[in-house]
Amino acid sequence: MLRLTVLKPARLATTNITRCINYESRAFLSTKNSNQDAQKIAQVYERLGFGLSDSNLMTQAVTHKSFAHGSLPTNEKLSYLGRQFLEMHVAEKNWDRVKSNKTLKANISHSLGSEKLAKVAKSMGINEVMRWKPNSSAASGEATVLAQTMEAIVGAVYHDKGSKAAREFVTKHIYTY
Repeated sequence: MLRLTVLKPARLATTNITRCINYESRAFLSTKNSNQDAQKIAQVYERLGFGLSDSNLMTQAVTHKSFAHGSLPTNEKLSYLGRQFLEMHVAEKNWDRVKSNKTLKANISHSLGSEKLAKVAKSMGINEVMRWKPNSSAASGEATVLAQTMEAIVGAVYHDKGSKAAREFVTKHIYTY
């Protein structure tokens, strides 16, 4: 037998107000130190030798989906874009050096492993400005999030400055030949 529960209007209104208050408080907490965060993020980008035209894009690139951020966009799409660009870049650079598709895939996988990207990100100081919420296995989680953040930064450079700037960034910082 199917049971239906009907919410009383007073209960429904209270639930919606509570949701609204929780959403607003999360948004407030995430922007509480936004000026300090923006300055730190800009310093890291400056240290890397480039700047993006949109400071929101810089913040988005270092904001992981686990961060309690209210309404701020996360770096998921930028990370995907950056990963695709990195794979294409490495494939282009190794095209004439390898003999088979299997070898090319292995080379891409080895060159762009999470450990390597995390190590590069840490050496650049990305871990200082990365916005994420660690879980219980923080050691392994941090490396993965660092790698995704590095991919997102590449994606942000590609999105903002184009293919040429992204190639220069990758050649200078990540995939040195």
